[in-house]
Amino acid sequence: MISSNELSDPGMSDSTLLELSVVLPAYLEAESLRSLLPEIKAGAAALTSSYEVLVVDTRERMDDTDAVCQINGVRHIHRRGGDQYGDAVRTGIADARGRHIFFMDADGSHSPSYFAAIWAKRDIWDIVIGSRYAKGGHTENPAILIAMSYAVNLTFRLAFNIRARDVTNSFRLYRAKVIKPLRLESNDFDIVEEVLIKASFRKPPATVGEVPVTFARRKAGESKRKLVQFALGYLTTLQKLRRFALAARREAETK
Repeated sequence: MISSNELSDPGMSDSTLLELSVVLPAYLEAESLRSLLPEIKAGAAALTSSYEVLVVDTRERMDDTDAVCQINGVRHIHRRGGDQYGDAVRTGIADARGRHIFFMDADGSHSPSYFAAIWAKRDIWDIVIGSRYAKGGHTENPAILIAMSYAVNLTFRLAFNIRARDVTNSFRLYRAKVIKPLRLESNDFDIVEEVLIKASFRKPPATVGEVPVTFARRKAGESKRKLVQFALGYLTTLQKLRRFALAARREAETK
């Protein structure tokens, strides 16, 4: 792994970049991270010796996440701009130093056991999705959540012509050169869909593929995704994403 001094040097050249950054947005996830971080480090080290693990915490200290990161020797930073999920994603993208960036949840629902299968496709696709709905994929969520998720993914695929079955899962591997230039605006979990939409309209369009995974129940803590809130905001989200798609299309046409 690269040293902390090198990571803080804004003048690093492309030749000193890491091969892989694993980024975890975290909000009161210290309990889960205690067991998850050693697994992540072992999984990343099996892929490449040139890696970092980056935990993007809340702006102010809310639990022992910083101490857990220190014990495990991973980078701990505070999100900028606000304490919403979108702020964590934008901060993680900006601070990641890898040529490839793994995003995954900090609650244990995304398993590092799938790192190798997803990493193996990094030279084929710009964005590799750990997919619940690709053949061989699975989710341990309750039936009502599975039904809602399937309906939402189907709608997003049809509305935005995204060639992936699992549009809403945040377990993904990105080429840094594809995701870093994107101007991401969403503050909630819909930033996951915004990435795919805007990447699909860039020139050249990002290539997207899927690897089947099992989405596990969270190992500790409480979910930050509220079912009723999501259902009520669904149409608003769809409208906002449509606006993003139109703007991205116009921008691509002017280049």
